[in-house]
Amino acid sequence: MIEATPDTTRTCVGCRQQAERGALLRLVAMPAEHGEPVTLVPDIRKREPGRGVSVHARYRCLEGAVTSGAFKRAFSSPVASSARELATSARNGYDRRAQGLIIAARRARKLAVGTEAVRDAITERRARLLLVAADAEGSREELERAIERLGRACLVWNTKQGLGRLFSRPTLSILAVLDIGIADELLSVVRAAAELAEDA
Repeated sequence: MIEATPDTTRTCVGCRQQAERGALLRLVAMPAEHGEPVTLVPDIRKREPGRGVSVHARYRCLEGAVTSGAFKRAFSSPVASSARELATSARNGYDRRAQGLIIAARRARKLAVGTEAVRDAITERRARLLLVAADAEGSREELERAIERLGRACLVWNTKQGLGRLFSRPTLSILAVLDIGIADELLSVVRAAAELAEDA
């Protein structure tokens, strides 16, 4: 087992608990005129330059950081963003990242699209993650059971129309990610978005 080092852990400014850097949402401050409140922006990929703070992707942690003044102290400036605005912005960022990961998997030919292709990927043990539209029907339960037997995760995300748009189709109900790295990150961002939605 690998122990976390100080470089890989951060403290959530909302609840003051430590967590792995990858498990926290990073927020960065947009430049503002001297004395003006700063606007915080979610840095989903943790690549934006500048000073940032880490917080759990939970509404209660965002709200705690706002009401306690933790954001104000961290940036030495008033903060214009409310907890609800930050939660909405972060959810949107996580959704965009999920869409980007699915498109990247498609380009890399690491995606099985549609019921038959997904069934084949599961049978051949190539599926790393099953992704199902929230309004999908049909053979959904059968495929969910099959992926669970392989010890792989199943995510319910977006709608048939929303998934279809990513592939220039009217609708799409189900797909399977075949790359473990993409699957793990997709699982992480979709779960973070869902947790923010449940909390808000």
